[in-house]
Amino acid sequence: MNGALGEGVLPGLLRELYVGRKSGMLALHRGPDRRGFRFRNGHIVNADTSVREDRMGEVLVRHGHLTAPDLKRAIGFAVRDGKKLGTVLVELGLLKADQIEDALALHVHEILSKVFSWSDGTYEFTPEDAAAPVMGDTTLKVTTGELVLEAARAVTDPDVVRYNLGDIDRILGLANDPLLRFQRVTLTPADGYVLSRVDGTLSAREIVAMISLPREETHKSLFALLSTGMIEYLPLPPKPRPADAKKKAMPVQMAAAPAPELPPVVLPPPPTAAESAARAAEHAAAAQDDPRRMEILEAFTALKHRTHFQVLGLERTATEAQVKEAYFRLARRFHPDVHHDPALADLRDKIEAIFVRLGEAYEVLRNPRIRAKYENQISPTPATPAPAANAPAPPAVNREQEAKDAAIAIKRAGRLLSSEMYWDAIQVLEPAVLRAVGKPRQEGRVLLARAYMKNVNWLKQGEELLQEVMKEDPSHAEACLLLAQIYRDQGLKTRAAHMLRKAVELLPDNLEVRAELEKLTEHEPETGAARSGLLKRLFTRG
Repeated sequence: MNGALGEGVLPGLLRELYVGRKSGMLALHRGPDRRGFRFRNGHIVNADTSVREDRMGEVLVRHGHLTAPDLKRAIGFAVRDGKKLGTVLVELGLLKADQIEDALALHVHEILSKVFSWSDGTYEFTPEDAAAPVMGDTTLKVTTGELVLEAARAVTDPDVVRYNLGDIDRILGLANDPLLRFQRVTLTPADGYVLSRVDGTLSAREIVAMISLPREETHKSLFALLSTGMIEYLPLPPKPRPADAKKKAMPVQMAAAPAPELPPVVLPPPPTAAESAARAAEHAAAAQDDPRRMEILEAFTALKHRTHFQVLGLERTATEAQVKEAYFRLARRFHPDVHHDPALADLRDKIEAIFVRLGEAYEVLRNPRIRAKYENQISPTPATPAPAANAPAPPAVNREQEAKDAAIAIKRAGRLLSSEMYWDAIQVLEPAVLRAVGKPRQEGRVLLARAYMKNVNWLKQGEELLQEVMKEDPSHAEACLLLAQIYRDQGLKTRAAHMLRKAVELLPDNLEVRAELEKLTEHEPETGAARSGLLKRLFTRG
């Protein structure tokens, strides 16, 4: 794989390697300079460069994490003993072992920021065996999506950003591929607000026009989100550009200042030997009891013995909509990016295997023709004799009983949630919501959203559930309040105020809701006490 670099080429190239789960070395050349990134199963594990000032040691010195004399001494030992610089830095006590991961991430970020806006040059990708050991291969604490997002934010030239957006009259939608859609990234309030407006019906131009942020800020957020692949232009004809678009006045800008750039990666101070030992023991103990590890190991062990229906947690009678809902739910949970959590780093290959199998099951079961062929293959199984000609037909699935059982499970999950057993509640609610109907289904969605909101990485899932509730029942006050909390905690004050106004309409006698709306819409910024006031209390009431 090789070709020419140009504005906008690198984000697409990184996205292709990530989605394709490629392993190998991506080398970028411009004149005599070479910079590159090593991938393993789609994840960036380290960077390399021929430019002296961009080598990892010089980057650490530039950021104040290492002195020039210490670097010179470490390089001498590395050359003499034929060792990696990181290994020598640890042996000399200049960095702790866990700080090497931070140093690698800082180095990758530095190199990405340099090459992201290259308008010329060439690239070449050399595949490698993913199973082969690679010196210096480690799991970075930041995801590939996070690195790409930060590199896109580092592009300061508005002309480069606008050029890479291309035809902004095209319609934007969320990525269909869960691998891209559910990446673990940290969005700024501006990014989150822009992302919330992408619904598959609006063009990029319309989104820019409707958002009360400086136009360049909105362009930059769109560029960053497109670079990660979380959003994409849909294969639909562009919308006609309004004839008077240039005559329209710019929307009034928000009083709040534009969202600040993410701070640079900072290495923590090295812990003492006693602190390192205590931390290692704590991590080992936590890893054994971590329910996520148990779930991953159990799911991986069962892969070989489960049908596609069982992998997705579905009955044979599941509808196409239920197949999609189950797949997207599990794709979030077993997304390959979760291995960047230090407690799960050693399970990287198992998480990858589970995610791949989920995708295989989805591709088979969402296609009626392929699904019918698959069902014929698995029924009857070799271990199960075919029924006799005069044998009674198997009992039909009792949908009414399924719905009743689901309603009972949802009530039980509500008690678990009240007891702060959030993980247990999620395990009960996710399958129950798929089978519930009517009011219990809405109740289950709200409870599940509340449980998701306890984990900052699952806020988007909670938001999507609550939006589904509001779509079916616009008068659902609790969903309104929960959405207001999500938006406010993400710094999206305009959206939070909009939801609170709806709540005031639905709860006209609730003085606390009115007071919270007034507090939110005041010009002075919220205090920490205000942020944890009424809404938090309302949401935790049994």
